[in-house]
Amino acid sequence: MFNKNQNSRQRAYWAVAVFCCLVLFSGWLRAKNSGTSSYHFSAPATTLPGPMNRERLPEPPLPGQTNKPATPLLKNVFLPAPFTPQAPTANWDKLHNEACEEAVSIMAGSYFSSSTQANLAPDTVEMEIARLTAWQDKTLGYHLDTTSAETALMMENVYGLHTRLLNDFTEQDIRQALSAGKLVAISENGRRLNNPYYKQPGPIHHMLLLKGYDQGGNFITNDSGTRRGLNYPYDFQTLYAAAADWNHTAGSVDENKKIAIEIWR
Repeated sequence: MFNKNQNSRQRAYWAVAVFCCLVLFSGWLRAKNSGTSSYHFSAPATTLPGPMNRERLPEPPLPGQTNKPATPLLKNVFLPAPFTPQAPTANWDKLHNEACEEAVSIMAGSYFSSSTQANLAPDTVEMEIARLTAWQDKTLGYHLDTTSAETALMMENVYGLHTRLLNDFTEQDIRQALSAGKLVAISENGRRLNNPYYKQPGPIHHMLLLKGYDQGGNFITNDSGTRRGLNYPYDFQTLYAAAADWNHTAGSVDENKKIAIEIWR
């Protein structure tokens, strides 16, 4: 009797064990077919470092450089700056013979004040020359000849313009400035410009206002040294060879100092 009962219990245990295995096996199959699992571990998503998912940071500029992109060069530029000769009433006395810096400043100031005139009124120009020479006498102590830096300072203080000096400028510098809508002034040895309309031999110290360039390689200027100076063309080789800043110590121009003035509002 004991053995019979014991055998019955063993068979019951095995039946339960088989049933449990079947249940677990059935659950495993369902989980596998549904793509889920009864047990899983979650971890925070991480992005592995690597070239495909690392944003490239801009490299820092080298000393003296910026990451600001250069102004795209236009094929041709014409900024309609108004014109005046430096002697608007044809009075070529000592003052007006040396008034090229004042004339350039007046033309630039008028352009950035939205003047639409092709030629400025002589009476207005004479008043402005008197105003500028008075500023120079008060600020600098003289007015007949000024350096590029002094002329730039005058444009800023009297007309509220912005300026930047370009030392040993290139043709690319000038084209980029004009393409950006800026005027450019260059101090020159006037005798090396070979302008046939100057009273010969021409001025030893002169200043030109550059207002554009064409597709033929010429720069368009307002040359106040002659009444025929409206939109007068010069090529870059002539402008650069004649470029010379005023030297107070020498009392003449220095062709080793080639400086252009960028001008804008």
